[in-house]
Amino acid sequence: MNYSILSFFLPFTGYPYQGHEVACPGCGHENHTRIAGIDRRLKRLPTVACDFCGLIFTNPMPTDAELSTYYSDFYRFDYQAADTAPKEKHLRKRRLEAAGRVSQLEGLLPGTGRTLDFGCGSGEFVGAMLALGHDAHGFEPGDTYGSHAKSLYGDRITVNGWQDVTYSDQFDLVTCFHVLEHLSNPVDALRQMAAWAKPDGFVFIEVPDLGKTHPNKGFGALHFAHLLGFNQHNLIVAAAQAGLAPERIVAPTGIIFRKGTTEAGSVEAEAAKGRALSEHLYAGGKMISSYFRYQVGKLTGSNKRPG
Repeated sequence: MNYSILSFFLPFTGYPYQGHEVACPGCGHENHTRIAGIDRRLKRLPTVACDFCGLIFTNPMPTDAELSTYYSDFYRFDYQAADTAPKEKHLRKRRLEAAGRVSQLEGLLPGTGRTLDFGCGSGEFVGAMLALGHDAHGFEPGDTYGSHAKSLYGDRITVNGWQDVTYSDQFDLVTCFHVLEHLSNPVDALRQMAAWAKPDGFVFIEVPDLGKTHPNKGFGALHFAHLLGFNQHNLIVAAAQAGLAPERIVAPTGIIFRKGTTEAGSVEAEAAKGRALSEHLYAGGKMISSYFRYQVGKLTGSNKRPG
């Protein structure tokens, strides 16, 4: 792909990728319903919802080679306007998020647990776990943020993708915060997280919540970097394919999993809930009206729930 500023910001044009048709990346079912043809930049991006579990995903899906080009050449600038180093405002935000995530783990880990952050970004969660005495590690495929984390934590950080890193020992906790939605093969990634976790270890997943009813961004929640849109139920379905079952739900799409089998009936029930939630939010062309309501709500402040 030949990326340029124009190719990513000129409205009503398509992104520079060919892609390929895929089955649902979360549950594997073939049937899906088209729900949007544009994204938050008003650019053409075909988006569908799985007819079984309701997972929202880009289809045609970019190929691995197309994604590799995007992430290596453009992602950090496109996503956070960072080309050579993370910006301080993003680092401050990530430190606050890391502190909140640490608090959600209370009572689950040994005092000096071994932890791995999958897609650790600039390393704030690794740093927070080290400060508590844990043997914390992480990896990050993006050079801009990965190099920053490595400058702080040395060999505890690997700058590489998840398919290319190996560890000789398992972990008490594997975390993955706002990464899974970027992956075209989430179940394979979840299986790898489960393999890295000890038999009694945990896998903590957090993704954006596309099941949120207020405020609902409509197609404003869709953009090229986010290949997948989860709600709580289809996140549980995807994790079940990887041998993970919920242990603690800390937010609608922030779930701590343990290794274990989820019964088929439970998976089907979660899939039905996930599908119903997606249909409620996006069926019948609701995405367009929801987008404009959301934008008006931002201007007027009505998006904020009464406190």
